[in-house]
Amino acid sequence: MTISETDSLIRRETAVRRAFSPSAPIKRHDLFAGRKKQLVGVGEALAEPGQHAVIYGERGVGKTSLATICADVVAPGRGITKSIKINCQSSDDFASIWRKVFNEIAIVSQMPVVGFGSGDRKIIINASQYLANVKDITPDHIRTGMRLLTSNASLAIFLDEFDRVADPSTHRFFADTLKTLSDEVIPATVILVGVADNVDELVREHASVERAIVQVRMPRMSESELADIVVNGLKAVDMSAHRAAVEHITTMSQGLPHYTHLLAQNAAASAVSGQSSVVGIFDVDSAIETAIHRAQESIRDLYYRATFSTRNNIYKEVLLACACAHTDEKGFFTAAAVRERLSTIMHKPYDVQQFTPHLNALSGERGPVLKKERRSQKFQYRFINPLVQPYITMRGLRDGMIHRSLLKPSELTRDSFT
Repeated sequence: MTISETDSLIRRETAVRRAFSPSAPIKRHDLFAGRKKQLVGVGEALAEPGQHAVIYGERGVGKTSLATICADVVAPGRGITKSIKINCQSSDDFASIWRKVFNEIAIVSQMPVVGFGSGDRKIIINASQYLANVKDITPDHIRTGMRLLTSNASLAIFLDEFDRVADPSTHRFFADTLKTLSDEVIPATVILVGVADNVDELVREHASVERAIVQVRMPRMSESELADIVVNGLKAVDMSAHRAAVEHITTMSQGLPHYTHLLAQNAAASAVSGQSSVVGIFDVDSAIETAIHRAQESIRDLYYRATFSTRNNIYKEVLLACACAHTDEKGFFTAAAVRERLSTIMHKPYDVQQFTPHLNALSGERGPVLKKERRSQKFQYRFINPLVQPYITMRGLRDGMIHRSLLKPSELTRDSFT
């Protein structure tokens, strides 16, 4: 290969890496796929005075990417003057979060020039100065400050990873703040973003501010939405993919856009290395192998602890059956759904009683990797970290334990929730 050919290859591989974003939120609107309903929901909150929003759902479903696109694209289209995006930390409280917000706001004022010449001079100060001498920040301080800051502008404030804030008083103060901002129709829209099954989990004082909140639930993405991620990303670098390759990527992603970006990125890189502009099944298989080897250490360690034993056991098979089981909209699956998948994996019928101890262990001392919860008079399960699920199925596929068709829901597993 000549130097020019090598340079061309490097440039194409770099372009592919930039076209997909498995490790960071999507910032380019042309690469953002799906989520039309959620975009409309946030857009309605931004457009209507006195409304705020909560974006909630499982980890890894793209909440941060949605918030980023809404801050950069949707908010300006709804007349919002400035968008602010803050990441919350577990150590944050009501005061520290709002100090971060105010620190992102610059205030420009005009001061008459004294002496020779005429005109005004621009003075830029930071809004955090309003809170500099306030020891105990209250919702009333925020109301007063926001009214002043929005006298000639409108604000959108995105608070990502709000679920990490554990302080109960912070949730109460935020509920009070949203209510007073709404009651006085102050043009500052607050959007809370976090991992939760419902709004009550994210805003514990939810009942008092229900009318002021637009609820935006982020389910796992459909296969057509995931396919759009693949097609749009490849199109951005003048590449395409065989239909079977796209279906392979979307099936393995199990509704999580992180894995779609990861597999599409590595599959495209494999095609480029083979001097092809079309991604095929072989490239996806190569991408799966790469994804397994480069998985987060925490995920690999969790899998090891869940399946390791010095004796023969079926923990690996039970865990794989759980990862392949059909789930409801919140990611929960039943023991009956696991039984069907385990019987297929083991090539013989299994009763629930034969692997119930395994489910209990996977929900306890072996991790825990599963969350066990009584729902509708029976126990159901789901993965505590959803990103573990595709890792397990990719390993099972690579090791020949399953065929990718096993990830498609059957009529039996659909019926197990009724």
